[in-house]
Amino acid sequence: MALTTIVVGCDLSPPSDAALDRAAALAAAHRARLVLVHALADEPPPGQPDNALAAKLGEVSAAVRAAEAVRLADKLTALQQRGIAAELAGPVGPPGEVLAQIASAHDAELVVVGTHGHTGLARFLLGSVASATLRHAPCDVLVCRGPGGGVFQRPLVATDFSAAATRAIGHVAELLGPRDNATPGASSRSIDLVHAWQLPTGSWGATLLGQARFPWSTVRDAVLSSAKGQLDRLVASQANLGVELRGELIQGPPASVVTAAAERGGHDVIAVGTHGHRGFRRLLLGSVAEDVIRHAPCSVLVVHGEHAGETARFRKV
Repeated sequence: MALTTIVVGCDLSPPSDAALDRAAALAAAHRARLVLVHALADEPPPGQPDNALAAKLGEVSAAVRAAEAVRLADKLTALQQRGIAAELAGPVGPPGEVLAQIASAHDAELVVVGTHGHTGLARFLLGSVASATLRHAPCDVLVCRGPGGGVFQRPLVATDFSAAATRAIGHVAELLGPRDNATPGASSRSIDLVHAWQLPTGSWGATLLGQARFPWSTVRDAVLSSAKGQLDRLVASQANLGVELRGELIQGPPASVVTAAAERGGHDVIAVGTHGHRGFRRLLLGSVAEDVIRHAPCSVLVVHGEHAGETARFRKV
């Protein structure tokens, strides 16, 4: 997955500005085209306003649009002065949906959106635009948290050894940028993998038989041995990526394990894979992916499946 076109939501809010900084850094590293999307609200007028109210509302709306146009033009000029091929799109419609539409029209490989804060209660508020973009996007979505700027240096991939999780490894490796564009002074390119393992349902019953007859550690050792074997095979299969893969097996619920590992390791992005081809308009990401996105202490790269974006043909529910 080479990055040639990146779409970024730009509503001029602080989270959006942070997302734009990150998208600009990625575009510069990959020499990719950057499309700024500033969706224009398509709101119906208030019910039966009198002429004076309608005129005043029109004046306010025009003033806001004019101020936004100036700020957007300034951002576009600043990007172009940095040598980034950037353009601006201002479609009318719900932001999450139009971001997906622009990404599809431009054959983008990545959509970048901002979300709320990364500490306290705000950390769990994904935001309607980010949520809608995740449901409709035809490509990977990067949900940015925290200050932007620079190419990611410490990625973490959540793996359950599925094809979707393996795809996420390749995509986050691409996100690190070409090897010849590595940040001066940065450590060697590496990706940490984490797999959350749990004892099979019902294995607790072995303890009822007594430690002498059936030690529970037998089940634990078997589960760990299987997981280690899968992890070793996964690392070996990705040798051609040109990055060092370091795996860790941690017992516990997957979402909790992943977010805690990211916080403990100081990772700046978590990559999660999703199937992305469920037959519903709301595109079910899966409970683990959704929990990681909402609880992550850093940015999250959501790697959609090969059929992402096809949900529009299904009945809306």
